[in-house]
Amino acid sequence: MTAILLIIGISVIAAMYWMKNISVTGVEVSQTYFTLPEEIIQAADVPIGIKPDSLDLNQLISRVELLDYVHSASPYIEPNGDLLLSIIERSPLALLVDGKERIYVDAYGVKLPILEGKTLDLPLVYGFDASSSSDTLESMEFEQIRNFLLEARANEFGWVTISEVVYSADQGVIALSHENGVKLVFGDNDFETKLRNWKAFYVEVVRTKGIQHIQQVDLRFKNQVVTQET
Repeated sequence: MTAILLIIGISVIAAMYWMKNISVTGVEVSQTYFTLPEEIIQAADVPIGIKPDSLDLNQLISRVELLDYVHSASPYIEPNGDLLLSIIERSPLALLVDGKERIYVDAYGVKLPILEGKTLDLPLVYGFDASSSSDTLESMEFEQIRNFLLEARANEFGWVTISEVVYSADQGVIALSHENGVKLVFGDNDFETKLRNWKAFYVEVVRTKGIQHIQQVDLRFKNQVVTQET
């Protein structure tokens, strides 16, 4: 017990010595794609030469997390004085389309600007305000579309076969297929099963008979796929 207390005491003294005698010599940023390291360093606003015990890390994190694409920031000061900022960025899930307005949105409903040179191939979502000044999307309609898109992305097949998504009060989540723009009705909830049924229908029917004469595929019903054809 005495040895343990001695080790703890030495560690505390060493930490106190480090905090008082080490200065921040530089700032490094890791794990960013959308946000330039220079933007993060500027937002962090860390004076070179400051002592670790004089640095308010909570305020630093708050400043960095104000940047559009920064979801979270984790600072760490190395023994040599380098301050490392590990960044987790927001990931766009879809492109909101509202008239001429275009803006990305992530799974949390946070709207994200389209950056030059960083365009993404994402499903188009209609029916929501795409202005950057509007609030985070938190409606039931967006929640259904968000859950559908997350399942589609995990499903992969669903992700590559849908192009546009909208929510209907009568039919729930509706998507258009990439191929021929066929209307796919997914309804509400249980999207994993419905996307699996869409894949099975595509493999068993579309690949053999084609999709040219199919207008709508309704996947809302258990163990049944209902189609409308020309």
